[in-house]
Amino acid sequence: MKKHFRFLIVGAIAFFAMIPSAFAGTLNLVTDKTQFAIGDEFSVDVKINSENIGINAAQATINFPVNVLQEKSTDKANSVFSFWLQDPIADNTAGKVSFIGGSDTLSGVDGKTLQILRVTFKVVGSGPANIAFTDGAITASDGNGTNVLTTMTGLNITSITKQQASLIIPAPKIPAVQIISRPAVPTGKLPVKPVIEVPLYPTSQGWYNTISSFIVRWQLPTDVTDVATAINQNPVSDVKTSEGLFNNKTFDHLTDGVWYLHVRFKNDVGWGTVADYQIGIDTVPPLSFNVIPKEGLTTGVLSPTISFQTNDQPSGVASYLVSIDGKDATTTNLTSYTLSPLSSGKHLVTVSAADMAGNKTSTSINMTILENVYVAIGSFTLTQSQFFVIIICILVLIFGLWWYSYMMWNKQLERRILIAERDIGDTFDIMGNDADKILALTKEGKIGAKDLNEVIFTAKKIKEKAGKTKKYIVDNIRDIARK
Repeated sequence: MKKHFRFLIVGAIAFFAMIPSAFAGTLNLVTDKTQFAIGDEFSVDVKINSENIGINAAQATINFPVNVLQEKSTDKANSVFSFWLQDPIADNTAGKVSFIGGSDTLSGVDGKTLQILRVTFKVVGSGPANIAFTDGAITASDGNGTNVLTTMTGLNITSITKQQASLIIPAPKIPAVQIISRPAVPTGKLPVKPVIEVPLYPTSQGWYNTISSFIVRWQLPTDVTDVATAINQNPVSDVKTSEGLFNNKTFDHLTDGVWYLHVRFKNDVGWGTVADYQIGIDTVPPLSFNVIPKEGLTTGVLSPTISFQTNDQPSGVASYLVSIDGKDATTTNLTSYTLSPLSSGKHLVTVSAADMAGNKTSTSINMTILENVYVAIGSFTLTQSQFFVIIICILVLIFGLWWYSYMMWNKQLERRILIAERDIGDTFDIMGNDADKILALTKEGKIGAKDLNEVIFTAKKIKEKAGKTKKYIVDNIRDIARK
């Protein structure tokens, strides 16, 4: 299944790479500094800012000037992508590095500084060097493979000769600060502990997924004459090296992990208490994970239970977000969850693991909910819809039998009416003829013995026919009335 999913991503990238998107995603190249000497080696990180949108694949081609740079190695060990449809390929003749990678999780990953690839270059010539994307695509995990790429940011570096490098005055080890010159007001006691403000990382001991140079500010009391700062991974530092008098300082970007910023004031009495400010950096989403349905992917349980668990470094998993069919999202800190009652049919269940810095990894499964058993007799069971289908079929069969019986009865009644009509007509015709004979005999004025016998015979026939007619009418009048 993963193989088919990967080919689907390839097609999605190829098709949607030229389609504009309403979303925003950026491909960025990041390095520590931008000036090197011939013979130096430096690394460039390929990162993605998904702008809070889940992504599951990306491709790009990176160009570099071969007369200044040569690719030495590529490293995908810390990449958020778990498979590569095209492993990173470097061509030092054409000056290109290209790749196509993706995530096996259906709902993808998201973050502001997702690590994709690290390319190490060696400087072989002098002059300016532009390292830039020439094409790229980022596909969203929205089921449509929408291309969300809007911006590609490259690098402009400068390469110099060793001789030129020797003439350059080394930059100070600490970032430049604006020194303040003013007279101090003695207070006769040690200075107060600094109150630190870090706009990019506003909460001490918080976790963040943004990597950038950042400014630190503090208010300077009137008695302070010197400021000492340090940033390291030691919770406590006894900083005492004065850097001058200043109320803000810009630091270089940090890498993943827990960092501590230390600031200390000095006055005419001595050094005061050190202010320690903790900053947690985590740009890597939680590890991929599986969602396991306790009752199976196909079940008759309306509220099935699912289990899931993953790990994250360095910040740790903060919570899980469970959603059904893209809605009804619920946050839980547990590693199992019982879903709300679901209707019968197919449902997409998505679980997103979020770490303390806001990076997310999602996994989706398709579950099928069967209808509940409505009637059970031993091992024989019927669902509600099956039960009502059977009832409807029985009613249709009963109506059909009734209609057939009615039509047969109606046909038989019609036949009896036709026979009765024929016999009654014949009877009345005979009775009319016999009556005419009697009338003819009476017109002569006398009736002989022979004629009398004829009258008696005719009268008997009339009586017989009248009785037969009565029987037809009496026996069939109720059926005729019903019809």
